[in-house]
Amino acid sequence: MDKRSLLAVFLSLLILIAYQVIIAHLYPQPQKPSLLQSKQEDGSQGGDSSLARSSREEQTVRPAEKAPSASSETRLPDSIGRDVSVENEVYVAVFSSLGGRLKSFRLKHYPGEEGRDSPPLEMIRQGARGELPLEVRIEGKNFVISDANILYEVRGNNLSVYDKEKASLEFRGKTADGIPISKTFSFSGQTYGMTIDLKIDGVPQDTSSLALLWTHALDHTQQNQSYGEPGPVALVGRKFIYETNSSVEKKERLIGPDRVRWAGYANTYFLSAMIPPEGDTDSLLFSVVDGTVETKLTIPWSQQLVTYTIYVGPKEFTALNAVDPSLDRAIDFGWSHFIARPLLSLLQLSHSFTGNYGIDIILLTILVKLAFFPLSTKSFKSMNEMKKIQPQLEQLREQYKDDREKLNKEMMELYRRNSINPLGGCLPMLVQLPVFIGLYQAFMHSIELRQAPFFGWIQDLSRPDRLGTVSLPFVEPPGIPVLTILMGGTMLIQQAMTPATGDPAQQKIMMIMPLIFTVMFINFPAGLVLYWLVNNILSIAQQFAYDKGLV
Repeated sequence: MDKRSLLAVFLSLLILIAYQVIIAHLYPQPQKPSLLQSKQEDGSQGGDSSLARSSREEQTVRPAEKAPSASSETRLPDSIGRDVSVENEVYVAVFSSLGGRLKSFRLKHYPGEEGRDSPPLEMIRQGARGELPLEVRIEGKNFVISDANILYEVRGNNLSVYDKEKASLEFRGKTADGIPISKTFSFSGQTYGMTIDLKIDGVPQDTSSLALLWTHALDHTQQNQSYGEPGPVALVGRKFIYETNSSVEKKERLIGPDRVRWAGYANTYFLSAMIPPEGDTDSLLFSVVDGTVETKLTIPWSQQLVTYTIYVGPKEFTALNAVDPSLDRAIDFGWSHFIARPLLSLLQLSHSFTGNYGIDIILLTILVKLAFFPLSTKSFKSMNEMKKIQPQLEQLREQYKDDREKLNKEMMELYRRNSINPLGGCLPMLVQLPVFIGLYQAFMHSIELRQAPFFGWIQDLSRPDRLGTVSLPFVEPPGIPVLTILMGGTMLIQQAMTPATGDPAQQKIMMIMPLIFTVMFINFPAGLVLYWLVNNILSIAQQFAYDKGLV
């Protein structure tokens, strides 16, 4: 294979991976919040009358242009209100009667970021001014009415819902102007979804829209150890939209009117989403207000009963599709989704037999390598044939160094006489490239690898591998990146075994590629590095077998 063609292939892959590294470097990622312990308070369902009057006096009907965010209004203390818990097979949720909002949502089957032994992952992060998800806003031409400070009466007690059971909680309250609002939450025993029925009567005549908000407070004090920065997300029509927290902090984003199928907040492995009624004139606003990310989903409204579906849980195909099929678009494999999804299914199938995702990655890499074995062998053959005619090519380059057109013509004639296709070594690699990218995307976004151990020091395939705690330049978190060093070493061996073609300058460039890849992969998830390492080892074995005439 011509070194120039090989360089082009490697640089294409380099650009893809370097882009991910640069984005991760430019936009530091906030850590998942520490777990908030829910406190369930006993008390009257509606609170005492003085608290109720106080909460209603705090509510205001605000000019829309002056107060687009509820965070700008006076917030009642978080201690006011009653907490009600709902537990099913997969989560424990806590609702506050203050605003009828979601105060805590813990995923029972997913430990927190501290490790597999940490308490269940908390999906809610309250804002500094008391912002919580599922706030409702009634909007008109000159006003915005929020229910954030309504002290609702809760009709129902703590719930435990299992198997195929159904249950509901009803929150009833009134605004300062006496507008009655009812929020009824319905739950099932086995899914991460719930529904909200909103019924509001007696609103101002010029009311035009209804908004539901998902909020998540930022935390700049810690760095997220998972790959990829979190932020607001949405599916609008057939287009998946994702904004990082950093980008929204700099500039808010308005989307629509359009067909908003769902909107919310997500990180690499988890999603919180609001699904509105079917419509083509909804709008979205992604913004950061007082250190809290807001996803505001607004729909046209004429005082009718409105039902939303809410999903809070993992980015896992079965869980997402159990609530709504459109939610699985949150697992964003990009253009390679048609390759990444089948490969991920194979990974899951293998895991049902092995129980170790590290072994599954090795087996999947071997399977892919076997599938492309004939193409790889053809590439080796083509490179060897090119190596044989290198002296003649060098002679032609020297003879026609001042006549590029004549040089190309003579080179093509030389290829014809020796029955060599100059692209014969490159094309097989180009065919394999989409599969490599698909594997890359599958390993980067697979929640199955989160906190999945392999062996020894590798106890989380979704994080960089580190042995010990020694501090090294460019290595974060600290420790020795053993897998990455081994990967770089195998690339160097593979490069030394590859038949040398092309001019000396190109050969020197190719020899530094292992160093470049090693530096890039230092902070990549261990699962991805493991795949690349195994692929290199298999390529070395195949090259050795070809050189010895075994294949």
